[in-house]
Amino acid sequence: MPPLIPRAVMPSPSWCRTCFSYTPYTPYTPLFRTFSTTQPNHKYGPESPKFIEVPQPRQSRPPPKRRIKGILPVPRNIFSRRRPTNLTSEYFAAVTPEPTAPEGDVKLTGEQGELVAWKRRMAAMRRRNLREGLVGLYNRKKQTDRVTAARSAFKAAERERLLNEKEREDVRLTSPTIPQSLMQLQRGPLPDPDRAQRIAEKVATVQAKQNEKAEERRGHLHTLYMHARDFITTEEQLNEAIERIFVPYPEEFVDSDKGDRGENIWNTGPPETVQEMLNRVNRVGERAADIHEGLAVLTDKRVKRIAEELTGGKMDPQK
Repeated sequence: MPPLIPRAVMPSPSWCRTCFSYTPYTPYTPLFRTFSTTQPNHKYGPESPKFIEVPQPRQSRPPPKRRIKGILPVPRNIFSRRRPTNLTSEYFAAVTPEPTAPEGDVKLTGEQGELVAWKRRMAAMRRRNLREGLVGLYNRKKQTDRVTAARSAFKAAERERLLNEKEREDVRLTSPTIPQSLMQLQRGPLPDPDRAQRIAEKVATVQAKQNEKAEERRGHLHTLYMHARDFITTEEQLNEAIERIFVPYPEEFVDSDKGDRGENIWNTGPPETVQEMLNRVNRVGERAADIHEGLAVLTDKRVKRIAEELTGGKMDPQK
């Protein structure tokens, strides 16, 4: 007879509390029993906010949005503003014309006659349905427009009433630190009594600038017209200018017609500086011709400048 095993240590089939699976008994299967009979919460770890169950109030959830498969077409606007439609007898006559032969072909009998009669009945039904549908849609459109207009008018009136409503006493008592300027901005635009005068001054300033620009452009056009006399426009003039300027020996060339050394850059020298201009006006300098130059040349230049300002245009240079 085998030795008896104490009842307290006798193995028995049990549930594994780690993997929630049934573990049959074997002689070598270790048994783990806890001191508590409460099932451990293995679904959420200690780092989860749901580890400690907190009762939540029952809240009504919104109904789920119905999922409509496919894409609905955009409804056609039958009564558009760009193409007004009047449901008159002439319109219905043009849209749903009556058959040219209401009697039909009386010679047809049998199946052909029945087919023609059936087609005529279907056509009459389509005309009636189209007319009734147009009338119904037009009435519904007018009703929708009236409801929309009434709703818009109500919202506009409510907005005006709220804007012009007198400030409540609690608001006035709880907002004493708001500056008067900010309160004026909340009520509406700031008063501007000098707005008309300021706008008139700005308009006059803009007009004066436009006139100044137009006058300057007119002067530029006149100067261009005066300078256009010396423009090279033909091949003969170009050849003549080349022969006159590009001479074989520019340092020895003297133009007998004009009495100068020509227009070549090697003869004309560098352009005149501002200091040389001032020396010529003040009659000082290194050249004796500039020092002993009479006032007639300077007077002629000044008179020409004054004449150009008075006449408003460029004048021909003196020869």
